[in-house]
Amino acid sequence: MKSPRIAPAEVHATLARHMLADGYDMVLDLDKSHGRRLHDSRSGREYLDLFSFFATLPIGFNHPKMKDADFLAKLTRAALVNPTNSDIYSTEFAEFIEVFGRVAMRSYLPHSFFVAGGALGVENALKAAMERH
Repeated sequence: MKSPRIAPAEVHATLARHMLADGYDMVLDLDKSHGRRLHDSRSGREYLDLFSFFATLPIGFNHPKMKDADFLAKLTRAALVNPTNSDIYSTEFAEFIEVFGRVAMRSYLPHSFFVAGGALGVENALKAAMERH
């Protein structure tokens, strides 16, 4: 059963019934946003994105390569399982690390550690710091 579509003008009021809805006064349109531009479906305006969702969207919205069918199938397969990559490995993770190492890592930072949340990252950083003392 498909959920009813909520009109952009009703998004904030709908959210406010169930949570503290104190976010930005806009409603993001995931389809019309592009590159570094946020599209507000309430006003129809576009904004330059200097936020990038705390850097979780570094390549911008709707990049053409992110719509490749093979890539989306691979991403969906991994996302539906969402393994703890720091502990359980997969060929998909190894392929990602190989490309990441080749394209994004610098020689003076030869290792990486991936974890699925900020709190877990802080916890592991504290563990690493405690081991050194």
